Parts: sequence; C-alpha cells; structure tokens
Amino acid sequence: MSEYRLPHEEIRFVLEELIGLKEVAKLPGLTSVTIEDASAILDQAGRFASETLAPLNQIGDHEGAALENGIVRTASGFAEAYKAYSEAGWCASAGDPSYGGQGLPRLINTALFDVWNAANLAFALCNTLTDSATALLSQHGTDEQRNLYLTRLLSGEWTGAMAMTEPQAGSDVGALSCSAQPDGDTYRVKGQKIFISWGDHDLTNNIVYLVLARLPDAPSGSKGISLFVVPKFVPDKNGNPSARNDVACIALENKLGIHASPTCIMEFGANEGALGWLIGGPHRGLAAMFTMMNSARLAIGHEGLGIAERAYQQAKTYAAERLQGHDRDGKPLAIINFPDVRRMLLSMKARLEAMRALCYDAALSVDFAAHHPEEATRVLHDDRVALLTPIVKAWCTDGAVEVTSTNIQIHGGAGYIEETGAAQLFRDARITPIYEGTNGIQALDLVRRKLGSDDGLAMNALIEEMRQFDGALSTSDDGAIAAIRGRFAEARAALARTTHQLLNDLRNDPDRAEAAATPYLELAGTVLGGYYMARSALIAKENISMKTGNTKFYQAKLATALFYAESILPKSTALARAATGGADTVSYMAPEDF
Repeated sequence: MSEYRLPHEEIRFVLEELIGLKEVAKLPGLTSVTIEDASAILDQAGRFASETLAPLNQIGDHEGAALENGIVRTASGFAEAYKAYSEAGWCASAGDPSYGGQGLPRLINTALFDVWNAANLAFALCNTLTDSATALLSQHGTDEQRNLYLTRLLSGEWTGAMAMTEPQAGSDVGALSCSAQPDGDTYRVKGQKIFISWGDHDLTNNIVYLVLARLPDAPSGSKGISLFVVPKFVPDKNGNPSARNDVACIALENKLGIHASPTCIMEFGANEGALGWLIGGPHRGLAAMFTMMNSARLAIGHEGLGIAERAYQQAKTYAAERLQGHDRDGKPLAIINFPDVRRMLLSMKARLEAMRALCYDAALSVDFAAHHPEEATRVLHDDRVALLTPIVKAWCTDGAVEVTSTNIQIHGGAGYIEETGAAQLFRDARITPIYEGTNGIQALDLVRRKLGSDDGLAMNALIEEMRQFDGALSTSDDGAIAAIRGRFAEARAALARTTHQLLNDLRNDPDRAEAAATPYLELAGTVLGGYYMARSALIAKENISMKTGNTKFYQAKLATALFYAESILPKSTALARAATGGADTVSYMAPEDF
C-alpha cells in the first residue's frame, strides 16, 4: 500500500479560505487557534500518521484481532501506537480543559480525524468512540461521573465503547431486552450486546461502556430505555481499576474489513450482574445516547472522508507510475496520460474535496452552536448541525465506497489483488454506510425528522444561502465560473423543487415521502457539494488573478470545481426526478411480490 502523505495545502485551504477558522478562533470557551497554530498541529499529526499509524494499516488487516482465553489481543504494533498516541495528547485535543482536555475547536479536531482515518481507519475508530463517549458524559453525566471518567478518557488511560445493538433488536432500539436491576446506589446490568466496536482490547487497563438497558418498571418501546455507565473494571475510591466487573467478550465477529478493529459480542451480567451507574434520569436513556450517536454519525462521515483521501493518494501514485503503451515517439506512457484515467482521478478528487468541505462546515456549526455568545446564532447553527448530520454521515460514506471502488478500477487487475492494499481500502470503507444507523435510516431521519420537525425551515434557509451566493458568482467574467454558475443554479433549483414536493408529501402522503428519502439525501449532498466547490472556484480564481499563493494549486482547484459542475452536478436533475416521480413506483410492488 502506498504511503500516506498529509494533504497539508488542501486542508489549510479549507480551514483558512473556505470554511473560516478565524471566526471559530474568536469564540469564547475554546482555545484560540491561528492558521499557523493549526498548520503546526497538522504537521505533527501528519508525521505521526505517516510514520506510526499508516505502516500498521496493512499489518492490522492481515493479522486482525484475536480472542485468546478470554483476552482480546490487537494486531502487532497497535498497543505501542496507542501508547504513543495518548502520550502525545491526541486523545485530549477537543476535550474540556477542566478535565485535562486541550479545548481545541471541533473544526480542528475534524481535520485531525481526517488525518487519523486516512492513515489507519481501524485504529482511529477506537478513538472515535472514546471521543463520542466523552461528548455524552460531558453533557449528561453527573459531576462525579465526569470527574471520574472524563479525565481518564481524555488522557487516553481508558477508552469508551457504545453498547446498544442486540441480536433481536438491530436498528429497532425499542426492542432491546437488556435489563438493569436496582442494587443500592448502583444497578445490576444483564444482557448480550452485539457488533460492539472496540468492545474489548489490550490497549488500556479499563474500558467504559455506555449501555442501554431497561429498568423493572420500564414502559415498553423506546420510551422505556435507560442509559448506564458500566466499566470493565470497577474503579476504587481513588478511581483506579480494581475488581473485574461482570463483563466479558464472548466472541469476535469475522468481518469483511477493518480486521484490526475488534468487533465484539459482549455479555453483561452472566453471573451476578455487571455493576452500572445510571446516566440521566430513568427511562431517558435514548435521548442521552443520541448525543453519542449524533457525534458518532458525524465521525463516521469523517471516516468516509479519511479513507477516500487515502484511496485517492494511492490511485494517483499508481497512475503516475504504472507504464502501459507508448507515445508517438515510442516512449513508455504512464496511465495517467489516458483521458479515462484522468476522468476517474478527477471524479475521486472532486468528490473528496466536496466531502471535506461538508465535514468541516458541519464542524464549524458545531463550534458555533456550542460557543457563540448570541443565542440566535447558536440556535441557527444547532439547527444546521441537525440538518447536516445525516447528510455528512450518508453522503460521505457512500462517497467513500465510490472512491475506493474507483481506486481499484484505476489499478486494474492489480487492484483486485490484496497485496496492493487497494482492496483493503474498499473492504474497510464498506462498513461506513452501515455504521450508526444505515444510510437508509439517515435518509429517513433527514426527511421525517429534519424536514418534518420545522416544516423545512433549516433546509430552505440553506437553499436561500446558496441562492444568494449566485450574486457573488455573477460578478466574475471568467468562463469557468460562468459554467459553474449555470450548473449550480440548475442543481439548486432541483433541490428547492424537490424539498417543496417532499414537504407536501410529508403532510399528505408520508409513505411517498419515505420512498423518496434516499434519492433526496443524495440530491442534497450533491448540491451541497456543488455549493462548496463553487465557493472554492471563486476563491481560487481570485487568487489566480491576484497572483497570490500557489498558482498551480489554485488552477487545479478551479479545474476540479469545473469538473464537479459539469460531470457530477448534472446528476441532480435525475435525482430530483427519482425523489418525486420515482417514489411512486415503490408502491407498485407489494412485499409478497418480491
């Protein structure tokens, strides 16, 4: 597998020129970070990723994790890498300084996970879950729970895991049967959980599980679910791990990809019951868990971004080195000279850049929603985060599968052979559209909850923002900008029409709206991607005209944006049709007719 290289100039462009790190740096309650600070942080992260994490990626795929005599062993080098990662302070990057965190903006943390996921997705997943567990405990934990757990999670001394899915429940969380019996000030948790990523391992001396379970008096369905913190080892009065809790990994899943990430079947309470402590109020666990899940959904979108970056780097390296055929003078030709190979590379690059902008823009809104001094601005960005979360998760992970598949195609037969590493990236990416609510569930969330909850207010505000941007595009007399403007206007209009239709369907024909959900989410992601690429193009053109910065970089940026407009944005019209007229056809086939 080719080496990982930090895309420093690209990330800096998105942070500084496209998304607006300067505005985030002004927010109270966050560690102020200049673009120079961010560059220095990213340089350090890039070195660690390329020198320590990336070389373990293929090793982890080949060796995987193993369950031996009740102990989960990780692949060679992972424990040492995690120790170095935590000692360098990377676990604490976005954490609350009150508990040992560095207080960096989510925007910077998103850039860091862009790096970690690209270098080694299986390794980064462990820290993704810990980061999400930290977010949950920060918001819903008691002072005692925060003091005990947050300090150790942020130091990397302990890791976190989400224990939600059960064999009979799947995505229907209301069907779970795990129980919790009161026992003094604690609870005894009993039940089995499946598909628990990094549910057990040998990286740390304790693991903090966030477990959904039912109290004896719980009502049926999702309204009867409570949330508990259940440590692998029960902390003593000084917070040190002492007695082993009644928690065990009883099997590891044999998976298509991310072999180095142990996906565990966990048994809670096979004997006396696992000791757990209630988080939040009784029967209010699902609302608290959604704090972790929504954080994780954004993080899974970031996984899609990272692995797409690694696949693009591998594809362009291979295309530049692989010789096939000859030019008119008889000299060997690298396949990057073939137009169709360049088309594939451009398709990867354009989707990747749009995905990165979307992820970083959502992170900016997370920072504004949490820290802006004006309530109206916090509310606006909180609504924006809610709207963008299912799009980030689904559109970026679908994009990861597409980009990693194209990487294999560029490699040809060599891509289908495991030794090149291209197949691993595709296999690793394939779980991301399934994680944390399948992408079909994300589409339903976008339509039913996000459009339905505010009658389309947040989406229409975003569409209006894109419409107003047309004024900025109209000031340029450049031919490329004019072409981008035209395609973007068509796509934006398609999104506006379809949004109006789905809002009507939600009121009058909800089944039709649900049938349209997946093409609608793809349409929203595609048009949003076009918006970011159009903004990038205008910035690039201004820099080229003023002869500032790296002209070659900005010329490539403009060309990539034009490709997106001419080759990707036209799909919007078809997606709009699929989300309106095409939705009717779903009802033509009864379930028994399949």
